[in-house]
Amino acid sequence: MALRVEYILILSIIVVGVFIFIEKPKNIKVIESNSTKELFFKNFSLLEIDEHGIKNQLNAKEATKDKNSFYLIDINITHDKTDNILAKKAIYMKDFIYLKDRVTLKRKGEFQFSTNDLNYRVKDKIAYTNSGFILKINQNRINGTNLYYNLKTKEISAKEINASIDY
Repeated sequence: MALRVEYILILSIIVVGVFIFIEKPKNIKVIESNSTKELFFKNFSLLEIDEHGIKNQLNAKEATKDKNSFYLIDINITHDKTDNILAKKAIYMKDFIYLKDRVTLKRKGEFQFSTNDLNYRVKDKIAYTNSGFILKINQNRINGTNLYYNLKTKEISAKEINASIDY
């Protein structure tokens, strides 16, 4: 008496068919995530390149991308290899970068601004803040509010200025 393969195949098809048509699948609840994070980067960089090479650069230690923006940690923005904007935290949304927490804007060999928050319009290359700031030029110190700095034209303006100038 030999065991026939056809009988085994027919029996297994019947058993699978019974489970498919008789056993109803159980309802499983969908798990939804509260997080909107899409991507996470370490040592993140964005470059603006023209015919002469790298014109502007944005570097961050960490970047988290969600639907509409990037959340950046330890950010460094370099404009024309002369201006640097440094901050601990930033949000890059559309054409704006909102910087906060120990923000510093430096112009190579000329001056340094310090403030708690700074807004940067990427297309226009304009940095501004409505809060207080400290500007240091050599040993001179200027305090004020409403800083406006156009990185293209190098135009600087502010309100409520209080200066301490050394000769």
